Amino acid sequence: MNRRIAAWTIAAVAVLGLTACSGAPAAEDDKSTDSGDSAPVEETNTDQSVEEACGIVLPKLQEASSAAGEIDTTGATDPQTTVDQFNTVVDAFGEAADSVSNVEVQEATAAVHEDFVALSDVLSKVLIDQDLSAAENMGTITTDMTESATALQELCS
Repeated sequence: MNRRIAAWTIAAVAVLGLTACSGAPAAEDDKSTDSGDSAPVEETNTDQSVEEACGIVLPKLQEASSAAGEIDTTGATDPQTTVDQFNTVVDAFGEAADSVSNVEVQEATAAVHEDFVALSDVLSKVLIDQDLSAAENMGTITTDMTESATALQELCS
């Protein structure tokens, strides 16, 4: 029973943290570049604007947020599956950070990723190792997640 409560709590915090990242992106497609291409652009140059980088990162974070909603928090699956599902979401955050060259957006997205890595570590300790004392830092992790997600959202709005 304690494992199920811990899993549900951690997953709920994670989903709440992700909602801060899933706000409406800035007008990403309203401005077209000189080339006029309508294909998705994942630029690698260092001249990428904040708006362009956010146009790449935010949809990826929204997709990860949707995937987080499908994590089994009922306890119907084994704990390792729950951790694996959550780690897939966390990995998507890392990939989103790596997909842009704008330093500001990349750093803000990396900060969100790092906070979710910390949450993943706690989730693993609680569910796999059954170490409920690992959840002691949840307040700090939750605060960090909220701050980093808010900073990214403010940068991209």
